[in-house]
Amino acid sequence: MKRQILATLGLLSGTAVMPATPLWAQDAPSQAAEEPQQLGSGYGTASDIVVTARRRDERLQDVPVSVSAFSAAALERSTVQTVQDINTITPGFRAGAEGGKENSAVSLRGIGQVPLGEVSPGVVTYFANVPLPSVGSNIPTYDLASIQVLKGPQGTLFGRNTLGGAVLVSPEAPTYDFGGYIEGTYGRFDYRELEGALNIPIIPDKMALRVAGQMRRQDGRTKNLNGGPDFDNVHQDSVRASLLIEPTDWIKSLTIVDYFRANERAGGLYLYRAQPGVLGAIFGPTEGAYLDAQIANYREIQKKNFYGAFDDGINGGQAYRRQLGITNDTSLTFGNITVRNIFGFRKNRADQMINTGATGPLFFSSGAPFFGSQFSIFHAGSVIQRQYITNELQVLGEFDGFNFIVGGFYNNDRSTGPMGSNFRAFAVGDVDGVPVTAHVANKNYAVFGQVGIDLTDKLRFNVGARYSWDKVNACGGGIWSTYVDRETCDAQAALGLIDGVAIVSNKGQEPSWTIGFDYKPNDNTLLYIVSRRGYRGANVNTPGFESPFTTGGVGCSNPGGACPDLRPYQNTKEEKLTDGEIGAKLSFRSGEARGFFNIAAFYTDYKGALQFLNAQNVGLPFTTPDQPTNGSVAANIANLEIYGVEIEASVSPVRSLTVSFNGAFTKQKVKSLGSVTFGPGVPTPVATEAQVNLPTPSFAGTASVSWTLPFRPADGEIVFNGDIYMTDDFGGQNGEKLPGYALANARLDWRGIGGSGFDLGVYVRNLTGAHYYQSPSVLLANFPTSSVYVGDPRTWGVSARYRF
Repeated sequence: MKRQILATLGLLSGTAVMPATPLWAQDAPSQAAEEPQQLGSGYGTASDIVVTARRRDERLQDVPVSVSAFSAAALERSTVQTVQDINTITPGFRAGAEGGKENSAVSLRGIGQVPLGEVSPGVVTYFANVPLPSVGSNIPTYDLASIQVLKGPQGTLFGRNTLGGAVLVSPEAPTYDFGGYIEGTYGRFDYRELEGALNIPIIPDKMALRVAGQMRRQDGRTKNLNGGPDFDNVHQDSVRASLLIEPTDWIKSLTIVDYFRANERAGGLYLYRAQPGVLGAIFGPTEGAYLDAQIANYREIQKKNFYGAFDDGINGGQAYRRQLGITNDTSLTFGNITVRNIFGFRKNRADQMINTGATGPLFFSSGAPFFGSQFSIFHAGSVIQRQYITNELQVLGEFDGFNFIVGGFYNNDRSTGPMGSNFRAFAVGDVDGVPVTAHVANKNYAVFGQVGIDLTDKLRFNVGARYSWDKVNACGGGIWSTYVDRETCDAQAALGLIDGVAIVSNKGQEPSWTIGFDYKPNDNTLLYIVSRRGYRGANVNTPGFESPFTTGGVGCSNPGGACPDLRPYQNTKEEKLTDGEIGAKLSFRSGEARGFFNIAAFYTDYKGALQFLNAQNVGLPFTTPDQPTNGSVAANIANLEIYGVEIEASVSPVRSLTVSFNGAFTKQKVKSLGSVTFGPGVPTPVATEAQVNLPTPSFAGTASVSWTLPFRPADGEIVFNGDIYMTDDFGGQNGEKLPGYALANARLDWRGIGGSGFDLGVYVRNLTGAHYYQSPSVLLANFPTSSVYVGDPRTWGVSARYRF
């Protein structure tokens, strides 16, 4: 039904699009996508949009790949506050919070993030051209110039190799004009936001500084049903300073220092379902029934409190994040040749504690053998302290009928202090969880290049290649009462004891490539075909599996006491992906009317896709020193086909009205699935075709409208923006899907009041107050409970901005 509604809306609009103002062409050749000239009504065509998807300024309609691009004004009109919020305006894109607030589990075209060590995510987010780690990638979107979403494997043009795509976040760069803005917002749940920017020309045409910052506060929007602090509050502070230096017309250097801090409570987890009998199989039918009755009672309370969550003694939980970043982007231009170096340094800390079991306090019966002891299903905690250094060197050339880019990329990331995970799983009594130290160090090297050759004045050939080398080295274990640093872990591992502390390592190397043709018969039409190879590097499961409990010994709580043998899953191999894409980009202008229609169809052959095997229900003792990090191990057992169609389009019949629609259809087929076993006498980990998840929904789309009203009160422009986002059911875990939903959002802006730089705005998100599930936490049939994160309730806000 939802699909039919959206299809009808698309036909009525005559097209489909990005649901807000796109990026507009302007004169600055080096930062075209970072300093867009805006038209208040959103009036224009894709022929005006400039993107940097191929590391040079190009019209969106001239780029032979699927790209979605949004300006700062577009993001504001859709009230985008974090990268996760672009879910509803980008076809084929999904961002969830499976790993908690600090993580943004991004997927494109069915390819997503793997919660394994510090492996490169399937979709990499870049800030100021520097790749971000998966932890901490859900950055705030203040004082931005643009966000671009590139779809399909990347790597022959810049940065890290990826399987699914890339998200390019570009901050506003300094200019040589004094100016800036200040903006305040107040909304539901006592939401308060204050942000601003100041641009200072220091030396005319030679040096300029831009300083920006944001403060966000909000009360908890998820009620703590056990009476403690409410969940899902907001307490964030951000600051950024950018220095532009251009001593000559052929040297340009931009240095950015940014800092972000969030000290918040955890996301509240909704008790989605109870699975009676699971606990009875562990503790016996009598005690199992006693616990199941308590869980059932909590489930009934949960049904009456959609925006509520249970605490189970974690006192609101924790979601602390701190990030420091330093970026330098320097280019030297010699005629048609540009040499560019991009250096990035990031230091992240993230602490988290979540009540994954999603119930309130549970207790055994007063009789033997537990005598009323407290029982906790699952508390998930972690501490992450890491440092990331990247450097990328590029040489670009632009000639008549020919262009090229060659370069090299280096990444080195490691832990900087004690870190690991702390799972309080199936805990009897008031006991602490077992902290399992986990340190992972990655080194990645790559060389890449791509050329474009004009075969005729209409036909162009593009070919690129990349070769990458990956090394991973890890140390971990759970013999300590707290997390320890890498040096302590290495020293313990060197003793050679069978204590669950060991060093594990892996390495690999792999080529990737792109090849394609694009045909442009006229300025308004582009047809293209492209094929690409992407991969995700080899990795390790941590810690080293060496104790009897993880190497097939005895002492586990299975019948006969058999323990799993996890050693065959210590290392993972490369995941490889080959795709094919055909597309068309069509623009039109007729008098005052203008618009565009872009369509792309793709097919993906995905080999060795990692699947996660639950190791929490195989009888490991609570004190096992080498418990698998995150409670599971990954294995390259799935071969998949993913295919689909994406549409983006817009029509402006008059300057004051833009109607838009976008949509993505995505399907998955499991070609084969390897067999898995944890050894004789141990429950076989469940791995069936039905359990292979496609994180992207089979269909999602947005219909929107932007209308500039035909009157100007107080000489100000009034613009209404509204959009409706709909999604089919989407992948949860273990083959189970979460139900689809529809969201309506609206915003009204009164800009340039009295001919000044003063603007007022009011917005409502989730206008109808829809109840929906945003992402899964645990959805396992053989787990006592299932839990999910729910989406935001209806929120509203008013804002005032002054531009000077």
